[in-house]
Amino acid sequence: MKQSDKHINDMKKPKSKLGYRGNYGLELIIDMKGCDLSDLSRNKLKKFFVELCDHIDMTRHGNPIFWENKSGVPHLDGISGFQFIETSNVVCHPLPLLKAVYLNIFSCKKFDTSDALKFCKKYWGATSTIHTVVTRV
Repeated sequence: MKQSDKHINDMKKPKSKLGYRGNYGLELIIDMKGCDLSDLSRNKLKKFFVELCDHIDMTRHGNPIFWENKSGVPHLDGISGFQFIETSNVVCHPLPLLKAVYLNIFSCKKFDTSDALKFCKKYWGATSTIHTVVTRV
């Protein structure tokens, strides 16, 4: 066996069990509608990241990074936030005109997606949600 073939075969074999069920990780993607965003601010978004990470037992790294959309496209106006966590990240896009929040929670550490969904729906006061759970391999 050539050295390059050995390297390719080694890459195919998992060295040990990884994050979620032996895969790389888990991503929860949530679209929330009917949200009350009348008090949206960087502080409210930061509080969300802190409380969510505490709730699902994730370790935050640093403060969130914010970006305010001032593109002039009304339905895109809002404050987006990105929070690094020890095992990946949380991204949140609240859009006041649409009364919607779009959220991704990605982690290599297992977490209860149903519990995270309930927390997010309550925090943002959503009247409806659509969500998908993706196993990252």
